[in-house]
Amino acid sequence: MRHFAFAAIGLLAIASGSGEAADSFQDQVYRARDKVLPALVHIQPVVKDYNTGELKKQAVIGSGIIFHADGYVVTNYHVAGKAVRIICTLNDREEVPATYIGGDPPTDVAVIKLQLDKYKGKKISVAEFGNSDSIQVGQYVLAMGSPLALARTVSAGVVSTKDRYFGTEVRLPSGEPTGNYNLWIQTDAAINPGNSGGPLVNLDGKVIGINSRATMFANNIGFSIPI
Repeated sequence: MRHFAFAAIGLLAIASGSGEAADSFQDQVYRARDKVLPALVHIQPVVKDYNTGELKKQAVIGSGIIFHADGYVVTNYHVAGKAVRIICTLNDREEVPATYIGGDPPTDVAVIKLQLDKYKGKKISVAEFGNSDSIQVGQYVLAMGSPLALARTVSAGVVSTKDRYFGTEVRLPSGEPTGNYNLWIQTDAAINPGNSGGPLVNLDGKVIGINSRATMFANNIGFSIPI
């Protein structure tokens, strides 16, 4: 009976410890979410429809992350690179126009700037960049963005590979070659069309990548540009 009691106490201690570890991990996810999600931007580019000569919203929505208090947002080139007008929806659901600053198709990165003089809110939130060189295979990450236009979405997974290379055969939706200078972070966190330009975040709440590619031929395979 004494041995049974000791065994029961031991199992209870293990279960209790596992619960504490689970709670700790859940708290980490919440903290990381709360640090970055307020700086997430839902992006609606407007492009010229050459068939009709009219301005038309793109069918595919993009994402971005505010990284500077002056309103600078990093996103993908294929999201904003050819836009003639950009509408951003911020954390408080206010729509704010943005200006295209510049971009680089070979790395699929672009920067836009929110027109804060037209923003009626109190203050924008800014995300912090981390160090993508320090990531590990198997490390937990969060992907944020607007998959399939479903704004302010968070998915979780791990880093599957930290240095995936595609070469020069990869092309952006807009046609330009890309990927020659990138070693992509591969993750099983859900990344779908619309996540493009959104952040890949570690559990410290720091941005370690910019989500850029989703594969349509397999599950749980997405790619992010190291920050």
